[in-house]
This record gives sequence, structure tokens and C-alpha cells, in this order.
Amino acid sequence: MGGEYVLSDSGQEAPRDPWFLQGWKASRMFLIKGSVAGGAVYLVYDQELLGPSDKSQAALQKAGEVVPPAVYQFSQYVCQQTGLQIPQLPAPPKIYFPIRDSWNAGI
Repeated sequence: MGGEYVLSDSGQEAPRDPWFLQGWKASRMFLIKGSVAGGAVYLVYDQELLGPSDKSQAALQKAGEVVPPAVYQFSQYVCQQTGLQIPQLPAPPKIYFPIRDSWNAGI
């Protein structure tokens, strides 16, 4: 049991991880994915996105104003840290989708 080996990506023999480490690797990914999903559910609940349509419309408009500058700021940070040059992207199109007008429109 202690002398089990597996082939690594490079084709060389490597010792097999103990059973408890194999379980930890799988549970770690589950915890990460569960945390992201839980954060998304909390954000939807906190911003009342599933509430009245006027609140949903206001949250969508707020996100449209906040997200592009945050993405630009993050890309500038990545450029400074890595020395990479990210080409300037065209401006995102203005999207107007009135949720109130299309709510239950198919019924």
C-alpha cells in the first residue's frame, strides 16, 4: 500500500497521494464552487433583484454604470503588474431593456 506509484504528466513515476489528500482536493473545489454560488444568491437577495421590476431595473442600470469603469481599472492594474499591453476595446453598446414592459408579456 505504501509503495503505490502513478505516472505523472511528464511520464515519470510519482508517489500516489494518500486517500485523505485525494478527498481534500475534491472537497476544496466543492467549497470554492459552493462559495461562489452562495455569494451570487446573496447578491441577488441583497440587491432585491427578484423583487419589484422597478427595483430590478434600477439595479441593472446601476450595474451598467459601475461595471465598465471597474473592468477598465482592473485591466490597468493587470497591465502595471505584468507589463502586458491590453489593446483598447471599443466602447460597450448601450443596452436598454425595459423589464417592466416585457414582464409576463408571453402569457
